[in-house]
Amino acid sequence: MLGKVKRLINEIVFDRHQIPVTWAKKDSRSWLVQQFEQDFIRPEKSAYSAQIEQLAKATNRLGPQPLWQGYAGRNVGGPTRMSDEVRTSAAMGDAYTWLVQKLQPRIIVEFGTAFGVSGMYFLAGIEYNHKGRLLTFEPNEVWRNLAVANLSKISERFHSVAGTFEDNIDKVLPSDQSIDLAFIDAIHTREFVLPQLEIVLSKCDDKAIIILDDINFSNDMKACWNILFRDERFLAAAVLDQRVGILELDDARKTESQPARFRLASG
Repeated sequence: MLGKVKRLINEIVFDRHQIPVTWAKKDSRSWLVQQFEQDFIRPEKSAYSAQIEQLAKATNRLGPQPLWQGYAGRNVGGPTRMSDEVRTSAAMGDAYTWLVQKLQPRIIVEFGTAFGVSGMYFLAGIEYNHKGRLLTFEPNEVWRNLAVANLSKISERFHSVAGTFEDNIDKVLPSDQSIDLAFIDAIHTREFVLPQLEIVLSKCDDKAIIILDDINFSNDMKACWNILFRDERFLAAAVLDQRVGILELDDARKTESQPARFRLASG
């Protein structure tokens, strides 16, 4: 009973949308440091938040959906997932909308799309800015179809790709454009994340922001994050709500154009 009372008090007194920020690497020159001035962020709900959450609830009510066959051999949670099991939280989603409003990206890349919840929050920011485009990649056709239906209700400023990021980015990213914001949320292992990140870095803007979901998914992903935030190409690195890693590229390192810098350490 006491526990319930404490939770109720916390919900009344404290903003449930408050997201803790823990710095792994901090530099006063960093754009992220300038945006995250306190040890937390408190993103406001946008005009799209309620609609996004309604769409997310409707998708979850459809029940379990089959996993992509590419997860075979790596899945320990059964052959299906509910939308709520893989979605971005409402608080973090609003943080993504806020981040897009602040950054004003021209190109956002997201992989994987899953059921489109995080993508809808990115699109909300794009709609506020009246510019930008989301390129989102999902190889699971069942999930992708549900995601496209959701995304289309928020904005038309997206392109959904049926396939993986690494196999398709060269087909959909114009040669004269670069990635300003990337959201990496596909197979959560170093084996996949590190090579994917190298592709992102080879195609990103000098001051790009890179977000990685589920950095505490496993010991392997924790090790992956430890590699990433220590990489000298990143000016700043922070953890949001003990789950999401966010990196800011050091434009001075990027413009040096030394190929060796684009090989992440393996240890």
